[in-house]
Amino acid sequence: MLRSPCRAAFVFVVAAFFIVGGPAGVSAAGEPLRPQQGPLSTAFVESLHDPLAGAFGKLPNPVEVHLGAAAEARAARRALPPAYDLRALGRLTVVKDQGAYGTCWAFANLAAVESRLMPGQRADFSEDNLVTRSGYGPFPNAGPYNWGGWDFMAVAYLTRWAGPVNERDDPYRTPTPPRANTARKHVQGVIMLPGRSGFLDNDLLKQLVVENGALSVGMFWAGAFYSYDAAAAPTAGATYYCDVAAGETFEGYEVGENHGVCIVGWDDTFPADRFSASSAGVPAGDGAFLVRNSWGSRWGDDGCFWVSYYDRSFAFDDCTSYSRVDPTNTYARNYQHDTLGWTMSLGYADAPDPSLAWGANRFTAKARERIVAAGFYAPVAGTAYEVWAGATLASLRKRGSGTVALPGFVTVDLTRPLAVRARARFVVAVRVVAPGEAYPIAVELPLETWESRAVAGAGQSYMRYGDDDTWFDLAADAESADANVCLKAYARQ
Repeated sequence: MLRSPCRAAFVFVVAAFFIVGGPAGVSAAGEPLRPQQGPLSTAFVESLHDPLAGAFGKLPNPVEVHLGAAAEARAARRALPPAYDLRALGRLTVVKDQGAYGTCWAFANLAAVESRLMPGQRADFSEDNLVTRSGYGPFPNAGPYNWGGWDFMAVAYLTRWAGPVNERDDPYRTPTPPRANTARKHVQGVIMLPGRSGFLDNDLLKQLVVENGALSVGMFWAGAFYSYDAAAAPTAGATYYCDVAAGETFEGYEVGENHGVCIVGWDDTFPADRFSASSAGVPAGDGAFLVRNSWGSRWGDDGCFWVSYYDRSFAFDDCTSYSRVDPTNTYARNYQHDTLGWTMSLGYADAPDPSLAWGANRFTAKARERIVAAGFYAPVAGTAYEVWAGATLASLRKRGSGTVALPGFVTVDLTRPLAVRARARFVVAVRVVAPGEAYPIAVELPLETWESRAVAGAGQSYMRYGDDDTWFDLAADAESADANVCLKAYARQ
């Protein structure tokens, strides 16, 4: 079953930042050192000019995250069963149908959120609301249904509390969102992985399925690699094995992830010869992932299929797991500037320790309340952080510290809340040391058409390198005038 919604190609232009001084906290002219812009994901940039990329709705994330040896060892230490199936445990909602639209990214991410709540809570969230209210656009020559998207878009929508909303409040393929749009849950933690490093590097992915439910992943889909054996249905009739890796050519096109699905189980003993009908032949060994699709329950094995561990295009890029989905009363308010989330990274690549950087946001309190937590992105496993808060940049006090085990979005409760009063300004800052990462601060930055709605103002977001360096207002430079640090503050009344 081959779907072929259109996605418009467009030209991608990125502005560059320039260093104006040495690694100290000030430039040669005595001004605060301007941060440098980190590289975008190569797969993301290439996908913008590839007619097959995103054909079914999935595009690579614009920024790469990284794992270290410690994270891989942590997964290997866990005893994992040889076979696992979320369906048998009541931890998976019914399979939905994206139709002939490029919306698989939304279906995969909300299936993961729904699965995270189970078996204790059953929810049916609106993919339509995520697609039409992602905040991205306008989309050249295509509406949001046909353009496609990536996991970071879903993470931004969910962590800014735009959703999720219930399916009944915004049914699929209703282009105008309802006026009443109330998030039913607040996403406070997301694990964002770079994908597998090899065919048998699966322990961490399996661990996340056990801990958090369905795992959103990317893959390359082409009908030539899919087969269906009615005799083995409805449990193991649908199989997929692709022997073409990202960057290689298939039928004249460069291979890259173009479809978003969810890993919902695995079987280490799934026979390799079950994939013999694929045009790729028989894989090198046994073992397969159980994968949930979004083409309806009448497709495949009740909407699912098996993908060989030895597939060369499956889950080698972006993998997203929702680790913390809270009730809406955990925090009363979300102060933020980065409504569209992580689109670029900034840092000080020429500094003595480029893994170190500070980011800060200034907010205006809407009521008399307490700032009790902060949320930010960690770009690499093992990122050490300190959270600071105060009335001004000059009066910050440390209110939390720790280490982020896996990359992604994390919420940290403050050890000492900050009391604020209505209409008064306050500042929340984060100091990070991200091992091996030269651009450790996640920012929202408009990059041509796909994020033209991102805006910022003076006095909102700041960065600095050293602990005693002068703060640099990102709005003070033309190249970063619309950039905001991805740092949120959460309040309780």
